[in-house]
Amino acid sequence: MTDRSSNAPLSLPFSGMMIGSDLRPGVSYRLERQIGEGGMGLAFLATRVSQEGDSPVVIKLVRPTFGSGTQGTEAATLLVQKESVALGRLNERVPPTPFVVRFIDTGTTELYNRPTPWLALEYVHGGVEGTTLDDRVSYSIAQTGYAFDPVRAAHVVRCLAAGLSAIHGVGVVHRDLTPRNILCCGFGESEIFKISDFGVARPQGLANTFGDMSVGTLGYAAPEQSLPDGAPVGTYTDVFALACVVFYVLTGEAYFDARTPVHVYGMIREKRRRSLLNAKSLSPELRDRQEDCRAIDAVLARATSLAIEQRPQEAYELAATLVPWLTSQARPPRPSRRLMNSLLSLSPPADLQGWSWSVRHPPGDSVVIQSAAWDTDGRCFAFTPEGPLFWNGQSWLYAPDIASSLPSGMEFARRYEAGGWLVGGSGGTLAVYNSDGVREVERAPDPDVVFSHASGRFDDLLAAVGQKPGEQPYLWAMAARRWLRPLPLTGVAFVSSLLRLDDSRWLICGRLWQGIGFAAIYTPTMWETQYLETPRTRAFVGGSSEPQRGIGLVVGSDGVAVRIEEDRVTSTIAEGAPDLTASAMDVLDREWAASVGKLWVRDPQRDSGFQAVWRDPEWRTPFVSVMADAGMVVAMTVDGGIVEGRASWHGARRR
Repeated sequence: MTDRSSNAPLSLPFSGMMIGSDLRPGVSYRLERQIGEGGMGLAFLATRVSQEGDSPVVIKLVRPTFGSGTQGTEAATLLVQKESVALGRLNERVPPTPFVVRFIDTGTTELYNRPTPWLALEYVHGGVEGTTLDDRVSYSIAQTGYAFDPVRAAHVVRCLAAGLSAIHGVGVVHRDLTPRNILCCGFGESEIFKISDFGVARPQGLANTFGDMSVGTLGYAAPEQSLPDGAPVGTYTDVFALACVVFYVLTGEAYFDARTPVHVYGMIREKRRRSLLNAKSLSPELRDRQEDCRAIDAVLARATSLAIEQRPQEAYELAATLVPWLTSQARPPRPSRRLMNSLLSLSPPADLQGWSWSVRHPPGDSVVIQSAAWDTDGRCFAFTPEGPLFWNGQSWLYAPDIASSLPSGMEFARRYEAGGWLVGGSGGTLAVYNSDGVREVERAPDPDVVFSHASGRFDDLLAAVGQKPGEQPYLWAMAARRWLRPLPLTGVAFVSSLLRLDDSRWLICGRLWQGIGFAAIYTPTMWETQYLETPRTRAFVGGSSEPQRGIGLVVGSDGVAVRIEEDRVTSTIAEGAPDLTASAMDVLDREWAASVGKLWVRDPQRDSGFQAVWRDPEWRTPFVSVMADAGMVVAMTVDGGIVEGRASWHGARRR
């Protein structure tokens, strides 16, 4: 499908139409506006309406004029069934992979007196850099003069290789991986890339759905997709496309730049390939490493070989060969200073008076959220006294398989990377968990320690709060997988937040035994804690940070909010001095805070204080978690209620 601009006219015959779910009683979908179209179908931004709450989704509706008669209806139904089966098999694992757009629902509705198949998919909110990978590469070139830097490109490769591996793992070949079919959300360390648009996907070993018709996108489709007597399509077909995507990510240019299939085929037959060094938008960080560029050229040439046996057979094989030439860093990418400056010069999107708010899940469940960690695609991993829960964007899911695979005694979760969480608890244990299970486990030298907080990375620098029964809390740290001597927090009754402030410092807050709140900066390598001067408050109970900018925000009782930026500490008191319980910051520097039944916001460049932007007196339990991105905020209560706000412009282009 081709993208349409955000101000595209409404599709009048369908906007506002309600579609009932064939699979889930009580669930329906309200079409809001058309956001994309192609030869066979239309894409709509829609609202999923259920007793659980409302949530945005994308509805792909087969065009009523596609085909004719019974044969056309059967072809349309097969098209939708293929995509729903391909995506639905990925949902069998909880949590599912975050690197593939999630299947939600499917069915048939009556349009113009004929049955019309439809498909409901995950809505990906995008951001100021755009919704597709194509958008984001174009944005980077327009704002900085260069395509993605090598660290960010390596992150793209890891995400897409993981997504393709999940797709191939259920026996499906995508066959149309392009920058326009990769959706994006988040920024910097929180950026996620998702594979979408399975319209031409098919199970491995199955004959072409539409006979000898050429499928795929010119310049990205492998030659075996077009040659009637060529090799069968397989996982190596998607590897070919992934290599073409990588070249585009690094250069902003097509690897095979041609207008006809014959011309592309001729280019593929040639042994010589385009070189990164000939692209004018190659980042200077990579251009200065010419030997590495030549090695990457060789990897991409092999991955796009005409002979399928010459290519890596699986996406993870290509990633394993390619990523070391891009970067030696295993941690998530940091945005370049060039890109950060361009974003911070933007005004926050839309007047908050024009934002739309929806209840994603009502409060009042018989759960108690002890700890919650959001990914920027709106999924959340949480711990309760009964075990782990997973929020998939529409429903809370109990996950007994997660509980059985985790080390015993886990009590908290923090976001570690795209699709990965850092968990910890008793036995001095910390572990990294993702949709593939437990990946890493580290244990403190003292098995009696119970960890309540942790952030950072095992292979770099990590900080944690640990406590033994009846003793004061200690600050623990690990440098390159070696534990450092723990630092006692004398006089501290409890620590409510531990937030990475930058590469070497953490922000901590909580309450002292004297009954007053405290905030401090912990520097593990210096084995010191520096307490900050803050307004008097009973306790600081929540916080957030943006380590890529070196900014932290802690909030507490009596409406107190404290912002830490480099060596500056500034304080704000929310009107009415409500007890603030959670906070977040978005990429455009807006500060968000929550109190019972109310959400607050402040733009530090324009506002002296917080303003209330959402309120509901029926919400009587405190918010415990807030996640914010440009033009979007999601907040969760201790009993599992979720409310979401979106800027009015924020919903433009989807696949």
